[in-house]
Amino acid sequence: MTAGSRDVHTWLTERVATYLRRTPQDIDTSVPLTELGLDSLTALAITADIEDEFEVTVDDALTWDHPTIDALAKALGDLLTEQPAVEHTSEKRA
Repeated sequence: MTAGSRDVHTWLTERVATYLRRTPQDIDTSVPLTELGLDSLTALAITADIEDEFEVTVDDALTWDHPTIDALAKALGDLLTEQPAVEHTSEKRA
């Protein structure tokens, strides 16, 4: 899985669809996740899935701070793009 925003967007759409028992084609990525039927437990599960899939640590409120798949994918894509730069900087200091 790459950090490219399209791959992140596709992955998130598929995860949300799985949790909501819908097909990815049935998910409008611009609609708030709560309007799609996402509850707080599912939001936490998706956050855990993000951490596992992309090997990052994110705030539990990530899905609430970015309430649509579009917004969440952008935020996650930005985080993943920044991640290697942070690691590289840390390695230089060591």
